[in-house]
Amino acid sequence: MSRRELKDKIEQTVAAVDVPLVEQAMREMLRQGEDVGGGINAFRLVRYLLRDQPLTDTEVVWAYRYLKPPVMAAIEQLSAYEFFEGG
Repeated sequence: MSRRELKDKIEQTVAAVDVPLVEQAMREMLRQGEDVGGGINAFRLVRYLLRDQPLTDTEVVWAYRYLKPPVMAAIEQLSAYEFFEGG
């Protein structure tokens, strides 16, 4: 995938992120199992939201920068989930 194609896919995904989408993604990923340390890793969520896209770790980091704000806003509206940043 070219950088331009990835950017287009990220922009489409950012525009589509809303509370129901994030809630559905979180439920589906939790059904598959929690990540090491508990919960859902942000990279896993990014890969899920950008389905069908084989992404390198570098591309996931790049996509995360754009997806983080709308995903955080959606999670803040879901009382069953919390967003934690590791440190």
